[in-house]
Amino acid sequence: MEPILFSFRVKFYPPDPLRLKEEITRYQIYQQLKRDLLHGRLYCSPGEEALLAACIIQSELGDYDPKIHEGNYISEHKILLKQTEAIEEKAMKLHQTELKAMTPEQAETHFLRLASQLDTYAVDPHPVKDQKGAQVYLGINHCGILTFEGSRKTHHFRWPEVQKINYEGKMFIVHLTISEDVRTKKKHTVGYKCPTGSNCRHVWRCAIEQMLFFT
Repeated sequence: MEPILFSFRVKFYPPDPLRLKEEITRYQIYQQLKRDLLHGRLYCSPGEEALLAACIIQSELGDYDPKIHEGNYISEHKILLKQTEAIEEKAMKLHQTELKAMTPEQAETHFLRLASQLDTYAVDPHPVKDQKGAQVYLGINHCGILTFEGSRKTHHFRWPEVQKINYEGKMFIVHLTISEDVRTKKKHTVGYKCPTGSNCRHVWRCAIEQMLFFT
């Protein structure tokens, strides 16, 4: 492959990026989330996309100036994976009104606050099939293992509930202990079928690393 592209990515996203002490670290998380938004990892509704895009524009262009920012001035900036004219128009309206007078640092902080509250924050989606054979996406982050259908979160197994993670061939298996009430705990096993055996091992490794880091 020519040329070889070597890039750094954030591996362990902080649960709350605004609590990071170093300004440069917060900026690096911001850059990573911008990349996640562009690549479709930070999946959200069109309204949320428009607001995140407006934050980026405020940070990069500053306040709206009708003498400089003419027509669809957002279209030349590639911010979203599926960037439609309707979303661009909404983002421009937000940039011109709600975000007016924000400094680049304030716009980036607002972006971080919004992004970190999304269900898909810190998630690298892995395509798998559930027990019914339906296509879902598996995500692993600081709060546990999640499954998605599009942007809709369907399951969330929190780290305190996860007792063991293993894999057999293409099957990624999660062993859970779920508290039904104060006294009763029920053991439960959930399996997801990955496209290939090597893919399954990769998902397992990602899950183990995240679990060890955050617990």
